[in-house]
Amino acid sequence: MATTTSTTANIPSNGSSLKPFVRIIEQPAKCAIRFRYECEGRSAGSIPGVNATPENKTFPTIKVYNYHGKAVVVVSCVTKEPPYRPHPHNLVGKEGCKKGVCTLVIDNNPEMTCTFTSLGIQCVKRNKIEESLKLREMIKVDPFRTGFAHRTQASSIDLNCLRLCFQVFIEGPEKGKFTVQLPPVVSDAIYDKKAMAELIIVKLSHYSAPCTGGKEIILLCDRVAKDDIQVRFVQEGNNQQGIIWEAYGEFLANDVHKQVAISLRTPKYFDENISQPVTINIQLRRPSDGCLSLPRSFQITPRELDPDGLVRKRHKRLKEENYDLLQEYIQLASRQQQQQQ
Repeated sequence: MATTTSTTANIPSNGSSLKPFVRIIEQPAKCAIRFRYECEGRSAGSIPGVNATPENKTFPTIKVYNYHGKAVVVVSCVTKEPPYRPHPHNLVGKEGCKKGVCTLVIDNNPEMTCTFTSLGIQCVKRNKIEESLKLREMIKVDPFRTGFAHRTQASSIDLNCLRLCFQVFIEGPEKGKFTVQLPPVVSDAIYDKKAMAELIIVKLSHYSAPCTGGKEIILLCDRVAKDDIQVRFVQEGNNQQGIIWEAYGEFLANDVHKQVAISLRTPKYFDENISQPVTINIQLRRPSDGCLSLPRSFQITPRELDPDGLVRKRHKRLKEENYDLLQEYIQLASRQQQQQQ
């Protein structure tokens, strides 16, 4: 690791009155990789960027503003909650990773960006926490100067979640000496994929609902926590428009049945005067870590006209069908649980 100090940046760069600072321009994905133990003998993989797709891979990226020149970047793991203490898990990868931290140099880069294409997370067992943090203390990586007293309080450290901390050091008065530290920045929280069950929508009782909202539907899914799940309805525009509309289905914790079925009412669409169906997406969202399921296509239909009360009759019939579907799936889930036991 490059030799640096922790002196906070207090000089302008290149004659500018603006102080240099660091910003994360591509956050890491929240729950895309497993934290792997060293003894597993497998690659820890690479943390993708939050905007990564199968066709377009992205990775965590930072940018240094108001400075042009050589800089050293030190990346380490810190705890999810502030004050951000050193986290015992280690960063591993093909480039710049040593003793649990990653060190890269920004050089000859006019954009002053640094992308981390091979960062993986290697987890340590609870009985190795103290040993790991002693090493971090020895190499003097403590971005927020919180100290290492927590190394003897293993139960206080969440081993399934952490943040990346980026420390950037720039050259001081002496050429080649990176003695000026910019304020460190931390990423969004990263969760261990194996500890956070993947969210999957198995089936919907209906794939459309009126723009007026309030339609009761049944969503069948893989197991979810009844107090940590939402059903998100979202309409996305193009890159310039972003999200056009977003709302959540209405249900209570006791509307989540056997962790595999959710009975909910659809939200009102923002425009109740549409004349043609609008295609949107429906997906599960876990509030604790922000993880989303793959979206399913869903349609918002125009306001229903019902002069003869046919909708009421149809609603009663569909409600009975929903109940049958729910009971069938719950029985199947119960049988699967019994077989696993």
